[in-house]
Amino acid sequence: MRRRSALSPGLPNEPRGFGRHGGYTIIELVLVILIIAILGAAAGPRFFGKNTFEERAYLDELASSLRYAQKIAVASGCRVRVDIAGGGYATTQQSPLTGHCDPADASFPVPVLLSTGQAMTGTAPSGVVTAPAIAIVYDALGRTNLSANQTLSVGPRTIIIQAESGLVTTP
Repeated sequence: MRRRSALSPGLPNEPRGFGRHGGYTIIELVLVILIIAILGAAAGPRFFGKNTFEERAYLDELASSLRYAQKIAVASGCRVRVDIAGGGYATTQQSPLTGHCDPADASFPVPVLLSTGQAMTGTAPSGVVTAPAIAIVYDALGRTNLSANQTLSVGPRTIIIQAESGLVTTP
C-alpha cells in the first residue's frame, strides 16, 4: 500500500495548490475579446454620434425662441415676427414710432435682441430640416396670425403652436 504525501491529500508527490483547476484557455479569452471588439465597433457610433443631440438642441432652441418672441410682443406691445425656414429662423419686430410701435409697419425691420445684445436668430445643424417654412406673427396679446394650430417638423420631432393662444409645446 502506498503512502500519501502530506503535501497533497489527493495526488502523491504533488504540492498543494498545483492540481488541475478550472479556467479559461487563451483561445477562449481571445474569442471573448474579439466578440466584444466587434460589438463595440458596431454599437460605438450610436453612443458617440452627436446628430441626435444637435437635433434635439435645435428643437429646444426654436421652441424657446418662439416663446420668447411671444413674451417680447406682450411686453413691448409691438408685433413680433418669427420667420422659420428649412435651415434656420430669424426674429424681428415692428419699427418704433414716437415711443410706440408703428401699426402700419409690415416690414418688421428691427431685430429682436437677446439679453446679450445679439439678434435672436438660429441656424439648424447640418442634416436637420425644419418644415414647413412659415412666418408667425405674435400680437400684443400673445396671439398668432395663424388660422389653425401649426405643427412644425424639426427632423423627426415636432413643435405644436396653438393658433389662438400662441402656446408652444414639444410632445
